[in-house]
Amino acid sequence: MSLAIHNAGPAIRERVQSTIFEPMVRHLGDENTTPGLGLGLYIASQIVLSHDGTLDVASTDADGTTFTLRLPRLAARTRRAGDAE
Repeated sequence: MSLAIHNAGPAIRERVQSTIFEPMVRHLGDENTTPGLGLGLYIASQIVLSHDGTLDVASTDADGTTFTLRLPRLAARTRRAGDAE
């Protein structure tokens, strides 16, 4: 299963994309920064990882920003089958 969220606003800088899913990271000095602890994307990525999935970002000025979540269907079925034992 996959889900993509797209925003046509300003791009996320390439240097920021490499750390965007790390905890407690706020990219101060960027014009698009809003106050916060820097935990939201980290928590989201950890939830996705715990389900054997991935969460990626792609962002350019031309294309905007897209966050893509991918979760494997097989892993979920395997866990449910294992839980019944």
